[in-house]
Amino acid sequence: MKKMPLRRILAIAGLILIAGLYAATIICALIDSPFARSCLMASLFCTIVVPAVIYGFLMITRQTLGDSQKKMAEEEETQVKNPGQQKDRAQD
Repeated sequence: MKKMPLRRILAIAGLILIAGLYAATIICALIDSPFARSCLMASLFCTIVVPAVIYGFLMITRQTLGDSQKKMAEEEETQVKNPGQQKDRAQD
């Protein structure tokens, strides 16, 4: 059995959270009480803010980790293609 990457697990958790927020928004919209109105406003706020925070987090991690991962992948690729060139350059 394959191990799920952390990114996929977090994406699934985010989808479940957003789906729960949508369900709570609909339920609170149908109930007529002062507490339900407060919950509706909180749910609407979270429905907008949570995806924005997730998107911002992904952008920041892509910028910070993406560059280093690209460099590591390029280095591995050049070592696989030309293993002797890396040693020759080190000797020069």
